[in-house]
Amino acid sequence: MIDSKIINTRSKPIHSEQPESLIEAAITLADRAVQTRAYELYELRGRTDGGAEKDWYQAENDLRASRKQT
Repeated sequence: MIDSKIINTRSKPIHSEQPESLIEAAITLADRAVQTRAYELYELRGRTDGGAEKDWYQAENDLRASRKQT
């Protein structure tokens, strides 16, 4: 016999932090692109600490510049 207290998990979203709108989804993708580029810059600097903020701003600028070129 199936316990009636068991919740149907199929009705729940797979990811608990799903974006609620297309704008939020776009922001999430943009943040991931910046994060990825910032990490690339960190690796190019030899993985030395102390430059995370600079890498983040540089990554934002790099991505803006690449969008302007397309």
